[in-house]
Amino acid sequence: MPCAPPPGRRRPSASAGRCFAWSGDFNEGRVATVKRTHLFPEPSHRSRGNPDGPPQPLPCPMTISPARLFAVPGIAFLLTLALATGCAPDTPPAATDPTDNVVEFVVMGTTDVHGQLVPWDYEREEPLDHGLARLAPLVDSIRAANPGRTLLIDSGDLLQGNPLTAVHTPLPEGETHPVILAMNHMGYDAAALGNHEFNFGLEHLNRSLEAADFPFLSANIVHADSGEPAWPTHTFVERELDGRVLRVGITAVVPPGVAIWDRDHVEGRLEFPDMVERLGEVVPLLREEGAHLVVVAAHASFSGTSYDTVTTGLGAESRMADAAWEVEGMDAAFLGHSHRQVADSIINGVLFSQAGSHGRALAVATFHLSPEGDDGWQIVERRSELVHPTEDHLDETLMDLLAPAHERAVGEMGRVVGRAAEEWSAREARVGATPLIDWVNRVQQEVTGADLSAAAAFSLTAGFPEGDITVARMARFYPYDNNLLRAVRITGAELRAYLEHSARYFLPCPEAQCDRLVNPEWPGFNFDMVRGVEYTLDLTRPWGERVVELERNGRPVADDDVFTMALNNYRQSGGGAFPAVADAEVVYEGDESVRDILIRALEAEGEIRIPADFEANWRIVPEALAEQALREMHGERR
Repeated sequence: MPCAPPPGRRRPSASAGRCFAWSGDFNEGRVATVKRTHLFPEPSHRSRGNPDGPPQPLPCPMTISPARLFAVPGIAFLLTLALATGCAPDTPPAATDPTDNVVEFVVMGTTDVHGQLVPWDYEREEPLDHGLARLAPLVDSIRAANPGRTLLIDSGDLLQGNPLTAVHTPLPEGETHPVILAMNHMGYDAAALGNHEFNFGLEHLNRSLEAADFPFLSANIVHADSGEPAWPTHTFVERELDGRVLRVGITAVVPPGVAIWDRDHVEGRLEFPDMVERLGEVVPLLREEGAHLVVVAAHASFSGTSYDTVTTGLGAESRMADAAWEVEGMDAAFLGHSHRQVADSIINGVLFSQAGSHGRALAVATFHLSPEGDDGWQIVERRSELVHPTEDHLDETLMDLLAPAHERAVGEMGRVVGRAAEEWSAREARVGATPLIDWVNRVQQEVTGADLSAAAAFSLTAGFPEGDITVARMARFYPYDNNLLRAVRITGAELRAYLEHSARYFLPCPEAQCDRLVNPEWPGFNFDMVRGVEYTLDLTRPWGERVVELERNGRPVADDDVFTMALNNYRQSGGGAFPAVADAEVVYEGDESVRDILIRALEAEGEIRIPADFEANWRIVPEALAEQALREMHGERR
């Protein structure tokens, strides 16, 4: 078949030759481990090699054994991987002539670590088979196999996400953040800023980054007043390979949605231009300044966005597939943000990989380079793999460095803050009113004085069992330590629109019979339940017409009624694209996290009991669809 780009994409400026296509799905949330296929021509420029040569073979599927990797540290890394898997490529590679002077250069990447430094689950209080301390020995082994021929980068979301980071937020003056301590120990060369880096304000962020021995980068974060970059847009790292310098240019991008998700911290101070536009400016600059290899640490996926780009005026959340087609000069991109894993994919000549989250894997991109001209390099071959740690891998020195931080987190998580007189289950929290979510909303109402309160069930398995409730249990139940409490003023019409938007968590089912009811494109944390009114969702009706009953104190809610409603700042800032609330008048603005507020309420109550007179204020009809939705949520069959 002829080489052609996807509809709407330009044809790359290259002669017919190697062709690659994405064999997965660009849709956010569906990205899986992928392979290369030959469809689109690879562009040629001064760093490309052999544009008219034969296609590269498909990489054979690999199940990598890090234990075997350690057994042969002196063998080149790609050969080590092949030996570890016992598989051969589809077509035998041509023998390499030693006089060709081909050398290997390896770029390693992590992403979305979210504070998972130590292989320990602080919420369930049990060991894990992943974490940065388990990846560190793999990094050391790859460096030993490729002395002086490696880089290590991260694609963002480091400082938020688990109890270890929570107990270091805000960071006391004079302390080194444990994440930075670990990254310095591992010898990172550069890192991207992720969206969660901004969750706790710029003062905490800047203080946390002060001790880093490497640069944090972003091409698309600028000062709101001047338009000048707020952080370095790029850096260069040089390595000497066989007596010749290889100059690697590194840049990074972050989702523009930070302007929505952390509006409280960045509004009027920072702006977040479109990532493709900014890469279109920075990547050519890297080439002009002598980069032989250009690598992007992208805190973004291939495509997709969770917010309305038209009404917000922001670029899409993820656009790295677009970048591959529209930005000349990129060689590789290490993706992040979606928490998915991408082992090896090439789009329009750009190599993509993604390690996944929480230190579950290390993305390893290997470039075969050949000298070109007096001081240049050309890429003869490139590919990437994911290397997974095992429980046998652990950097004991790093564990010792992190011991004080780890012990602080363990101590805080074990603290008892209250007691449940009976089980408070979250199992049915998304198919009808439950005492557990009602309690959250009641606390939010009491703190803000609001008429109504909206909250989501973040997990259907993290309720309160009978007995002591620890901070660890609260962290499982309410995992987002960055959510602050707000209250806004809305009308009855806006309340109805809010509930209709939330009800998109369920797919249309007009005849009350459908194969799938729970919307796979709508995360559970975007299904809000509101206390203070009584309402019914009829799932046989189309989107936008499902709220068939909406009353307050027995009276139908009129469009011009006015209420105050408590909610978290993620939602109030526009997270989930819920209507009205982002522009609504704010009547309460606290600086304490919702989780801390709930903990304080538990401490004040001492023991919580399910009210004997509890009445459900919302329901789903028909009842059979509520039952079907519950089965789907828990993976059960009829």
